[in-house]
This record gives sequence, C-alpha cells and structure tokens, in this order.
Amino acid sequence: MVTYQVQIPESNQAAFMDIIKSLQSLGVISSFSISESLAHPGEPVAINSLLEMLQSAEKQAEDGTVVPADQVIEFMKSWRERK
Repeated sequence: MVTYQVQIPESNQAAFMDIIKSLQSLGVISSFSISESLAHPGEPVAINSLLEMLQSAEKQAEDGTVVPADQVIEFMKSWRERK
C-alpha cells in the first residue's frame, strides 16, 4: 500500500475529486481522505514531520512506487479527453 499527499488549489478541488472518485471506482484507489495542510504559508512545519515525510518518500522511491511526472501528465491528458 502506498500513501500520497497532494496539495490542490481550491479552484481545482472539484475536478481533482472527480478524478479520485473515478480511480476509486476502477479499483486503483482503495480509500482517500481530505485533511488540512500540514502547514500554512509562513508557518514552520515540525522537523519530525518533515523527516517522516522524507523517509517515506525515500522508501517509496526505493520500492519503485513513485509515479514519474510524465506518466501523471499523460494520465491527466487522457482523462480530460475522455470527457
């Protein structure tokens, strides 16, 4: 199981949720939740939180569970053309 944290501008939240729900109906995503940002602009993030995120990201990269940006872009293009 892999967990992702994504920050989406409020202006794109509805479109992003449509994508997530579509992926969930296909079985690609097993669950998702919406949470507040770890930090707001101008506020520091706790060092332990940053280190945990870094360790998690490094493990995902080692395991090959990271999706390259070009694949994400291609998926978004094909998803938009589907509408």
